[in-house]
Amino acid sequence: MHRMPFIPKPRIGPDQQVEVAMHTIDQPSNPAAAVGLEIVKPPPATPPPAPVSLITTGQTAEPTEINLAATVLAERARWRTRGRLHGAVARLARRRRLSPRIALTALTAEDEHAGGSRDPARKTHVESMLQAVGKQAADTSLARAQRGLDRRARKADRLRAKQARLRIRAEHRARDRVQHPDGGQDTAQMLERDGTALRAQIAAERAGGSRKHGHLPKWIRHIPQLVLVVDFAMLLYFFAGVTDVDWSSPVSADLGFAVLLGAMVTTLSYGFLAFTGYRLRSFKDHSGAIARYELDGLTRAACCAAAGGALVIATLMFIRMRVEVLYALGPQGWVTADVIAVVLAVVSMLANFLVVLVHALDGSDEMARLDAICASASRPLGRAHRMREKSALVACRVAVQQRRADRQAVRAITRAGRHLAVPDLVIEGSRAVHQGAGPHAGQLTDPNDHDHATGYLDDGPRPAADLRPLRQALEHVSSPLPEIPAEAREAAS
Repeated sequence: MHRMPFIPKPRIGPDQQVEVAMHTIDQPSNPAAAVGLEIVKPPPATPPPAPVSLITTGQTAEPTEINLAATVLAERARWRTRGRLHGAVARLARRRRLSPRIALTALTAEDEHAGGSRDPARKTHVESMLQAVGKQAADTSLARAQRGLDRRARKADRLRAKQARLRIRAEHRARDRVQHPDGGQDTAQMLERDGTALRAQIAAERAGGSRKHGHLPKWIRHIPQLVLVVDFAMLLYFFAGVTDVDWSSPVSADLGFAVLLGAMVTTLSYGFLAFTGYRLRSFKDHSGAIARYELDGLTRAACCAAAGGALVIATLMFIRMRVEVLYALGPQGWVTADVIAVVLAVVSMLANFLVVLVHALDGSDEMARLDAICASASRPLGRAHRMREKSALVACRVAVQQRRADRQAVRAITRAGRHLAVPDLVIEGSRAVHQGAGPHAGQLTDPNDHDHATGYLDDGPRPAADLRPLRQALEHVSSPLPEIPAEAREAAS
């Protein structure tokens, strides 16, 4: 910036000062008033006092030269003040954030430039400019926070969409078609209702003192599987001796034939024993016993056939074990062979009889049907339950995003309020320096009572920060996604 050369101020006497002041008032065009027409007071209505005559004082001077010199000095002072004001305003316009030092310099230079002729009740141009710069800094801070809130909103939308997908998939899994225990197919949801009704019936009968639906201890329920494995091993050994399997090279057709015979006898005998037990279970009364006088012909025939089969297997065990013991001990050990064979035959019969009893006395037909219903519907209902659980957990994550977004928005509003408060504080400081205009300001608003960024002063004309993006992001974060119409869900299903 071009600076004017400094010229020392000449000394002027008291009478000359009066003449200079009167000459300044009589000037037809006031440069100070021309610079700031909006903030300059109009001239007073009363005429100024008459000028003091220099002749009556007895002094001689050259009024024309003195008036011209004072005019030049005042013009130079105004240009220097205008230069300072121009530089400070230019620096303020280039900055994105307010500098208190430059702002104070601009306000002081403006007061010196306008002089005492400006209206104290009106806001100056530089004060309005400072508040505009503060508003720009507040908008920049809010825009930076807006980007973070937009990310929160997008994440909340993704979480809500995931939650909606999980709920819809859970509803469809509950309506999957599964095999019904009574035949055909039905939805898992309908099977669950049937199971609930059957469970209520069983609970009511148990509450009435019924022992029909009682289960045997868990270790007893596993005895039939153990009997099945032991019978198969013993029959395989016996049939391997019958088919003359060479154990030095066991992989042969003889071993395969022995395995086939053992599996056939074991499977058929175990299956028939289980069938007999299930037939007896259907005649189980509420005392927990089998009503043998109510057995039908098929059940009686199955019991007789099971007893005959167990007797045949026991006889096979007796003969084969007696031969093995006699082969090991010789003819003189026939007593030992008979005893061991009898024991093995009796144990075989007891094992087969125990298989029938376990299947007959363990639970009831209603319990078996309830177990079949639960087995058919457990897989789709289990998947639906896990999806609902994940959906509930997603709701917690959405709530966390909402709380974080609220805190982030409050911090952004607070930072924007600080940017708006700095110009007001600088304006108050400049008024305290030059005491040129305006009353002493106080904090007229409480920022805790409003949802917008508030500064130090609460003037009507001053600019305010734009909070619409913040409100929109908060509304998106806090509001749920629109529900999918029922027609669309039915079309998708």
